[in-house]
Amino acid sequence: MNIIYLHGLSSSGQSNTAKRLRELLPDDNVVTPDIPVSPIKALQLLLSLAGEYRPVDTIVIGTSMGAMYASQMKGYRRILVNPAFHVSDLLKENKGKRLQFFSEREDGCDYFDVSESLIHEFEEMETNLFNVNDATPKSVIGLFGDKDELCNCLDEYRNNYFYWSIFEGGHRLTENVIMDTLLPLINWFRNPDYTFERICLPFEEVRPGDTGYIGEMDNNENAFKIYKKGIGRKRYEEVAREYQGTKHYDGREINLHFPTLPEGVTEESAELVYGNRYCQTPSIEIYGENGVQVPYGDFIINGKIMVHRSGVNND
Repeated sequence: MNIIYLHGLSSSGQSNTAKRLRELLPDDNVVTPDIPVSPIKALQLLLSLAGEYRPVDTIVIGTSMGAMYASQMKGYRRILVNPAFHVSDLLKENKGKRLQFFSEREDGCDYFDVSESLIHEFEEMETNLFNVNDATPKSVIGLFGDKDELCNCLDEYRNNYFYWSIFEGGHRLTENVIMDTLLPLINWFRNPDYTFERICLPFEEVRPGDTGYIGEMDNNENAFKIYKKGIGRKRYEEVAREYQGTKHYDGREINLHFPTLPEGVTEESAELVYGNRYCQTPSIEIYGENGVQVPYGDFIINGKIMVHRSGVNND
């Protein structure tokens, strides 16, 4: 397996974490490049790595700034540790300063200058981080330290990816975090098994972009992509006014009907979701045991690493 490790700001491919990963994973090809200071050159490095290592046998790990870069390697299995999606904000606090590298770099540089142009390069890149949808958001897991005081991008992460976990620690990785959290997660990611308990989300936790099921949950033909949700006939009429008689993306006309309600559910209390099943035009369905159900997706790795499901909001 290829393990690509992307370091954080002011660091290098010879950081303590990079060295430790090479020691702990002797049977893997652990690649720990120096990331160029310039985002433009850093993106060129990512393209070079993508051309050399296939997604099918590669795991990409990034910490802090490196996690931000790792997030852009779409199609790969990725572990984002305390991702810093706004490096420009950190640099603005040090504008005009000369910052030292924490570890030795291949080019021998000991420092870099925080210039206006460097800050602008990061701002430009950060603006486009999530402009292109990630076709494989479920292949990403974010790790967030509960004592990270340097940056907190959990909410932004949860708006774009599915799975995340909290570990005891700060922004920088310690030996305990590497051994107890990162290493087990790397080993799990070799052959990931997303084991879901068949517990369904409460209606209030369902988000646009979630995938539910009508009937058997292990049958992809029963999958139901949710676009909107709401309660009662008033909400149904709002959605119907917006979509009734319009064309679906495949050209078929949308023809909505108020769903048949299960016993004990009234038109005023009905929990409704608007979406579509596999290869079918959109419809409005009842949410719950007799209709659409979204499985609760938390699971545990290595007996103690709790991975949470957030759901991506694409509405």
